[in-house]
Amino acid sequence: MTLQNTLENMLIGTTGTYGVAVKHLQTGESASINGNEPFQTASACKVAILAALFCEAAEGRLNLAERIRLTKDDRVPGSGVFQLFDPGVEVSLKDLATLMIIVSDNLATDKVLEFVSKEKVNALTKRLGLKRTYLEHNIWELLSIYVGLSPKGNNDDTYQELDELLEAVLDGSASSIFDMTIKNNISTPNEMNELLRSIAMHEAAASEACEQMIQILSSQQFGHRLPYMLPEGARAANKTGTIGGAINDVGLIYLPDNKGTIAISVLTKNIESKIEAERKIAELGLAAYNYFAR
Repeated sequence: MTLQNTLENMLIGTTGTYGVAVKHLQTGESASINGNEPFQTASACKVAILAALFCEAAEGRLNLAERIRLTKDDRVPGSGVFQLFDPGVEVSLKDLATLMIIVSDNLATDKVLEFVSKEKVNALTKRLGLKRTYLEHNIWELLSIYVGLSPKGNNDDTYQELDELLEAVLDGSASSIFDMTIKNNISTPNEMNELLRSIAMHEAAASEACEQMIQILSSQQFGHRLPYMLPEGARAANKTGTIGGAINDVGLIYLPDNKGTIAISVLTKNIESKIEAERKIAELGLAAYNYFAR
């Protein structure tokens, strides 16, 4: 059975819409389902932010060792740990980038974007030939729009309001963040795979910078999607993303016995069961691994 047939058969009977792209980086063999369709990236957008940061650092415009003092007004609700810290903690720019990826820290993401800018992220994706990948909103803005708020400035009152609404929202499927336009954070499975490939093959930035990015992605703490069913000891470097009915994971999977590396991106929309989607993403990761490792 071909890889394409395998992927198609695995999605029979699923709810919602899945976009899947799988590519063996050394041979070029690939398969995709809805590979050129745009999806809301959610926190998978943080891979592009990471790449833009390391490009800026590699070219001498930013210093990853610079220490940043976090204040109360930097807090962003949702995933992460920094919003639980006492105000005044100082961390390096690289620390922020690491937590942005490995625990999907939202505060860290928006703080990194203060240094990098959305414009630099979009310039990078354009340079890499990604024509349907855009970053329009930081995480504070994304979450605010999702729950129906205007993205006002951060303070105690607005933070509390946003945090409470995120806890209460039952169905945000009508939110404008799910409009697949350049005025949103969107990408396609094929383009997310190309971004991953450019990092893995040391084309997104200088070689050392790409290796540092891979090291951070390999330290991912959320292993309940793409890596979940992989054999013990298998290495993955991935980034999840979740908002409403968008349950995503994108990453690199390293094959045993020098058989190469797989890029795999699974983006979804209109998912009804998060648990079902997470299991399906794990099954897709294992199927791709088994196909190329056999």
